[in-house]
Amino acid sequence: MATKWINRLEIVLSLGLVLGCLGALAALGATVMIAFFGTATGIGVPLHVHDVPVPVLPVPGAEIVSAAAEVTVRPVGASPAAALFYLLQWAPPTATGLLALFTVVRALRRARSGDRALFSATTAGHLRRLGWILIAGSLVSAVSGTVAQAILSGMLLMTGQMFDPPPGGTLVALVAGLCALGVSEIVRRGVVLLDEVEATI
Repeated sequence: MATKWINRLEIVLSLGLVLGCLGALAALGATVMIAFFGTATGIGVPLHVHDVPVPVLPVPGAEIVSAAAEVTVRPVGASPAAALFYLLQWAPPTATGLLALFTVVRALRRARSGDRALFSATTAGHLRRLGWILIAGSLVSAVSGTVAQAILSGMLLMTGQMFDPPPGGTLVALVAGLCALGVSEIVRRGVVLLDEVEATI
């Protein structure tokens, strides 16, 4: 029963990996269009805008402190510089997600062999690799995304925007990476103890 569950999970995650790769290719195609050919309708650079006027009034006793929105800016004509910073904006988090998903799929594929294959030094290595991918990838994504967002705002908007804080997903990825490292160490030590017990029998 457990093997069937692992097989189904592997199929779902493998499908997600394929769809993620197709999405990355689509984003890469949009980046190439921005760099060399200009952009078609519906293709542009997403940017955060702060202090947006809103056509609503608060109820008595309340006030609107700030309002933000996300706009899609379409450069007119080819813009290699905008394409470069747009690439820095989406590529690191996308690569981090795809690498993490690929690592999980590899671990599940090995787990189909049985419980002993799942509880092994190889699994501990997959978990350790997953942890470092999430930690390093989230940090690089946060820095590159924040810098690219600020530079693109200065290039494509009349009023440059402030540096945005990293999205909440960055903290989630960091915590998940640390958890993966912790679980990998638990599995590694458990494998060592299991090998010692099997050697004494």
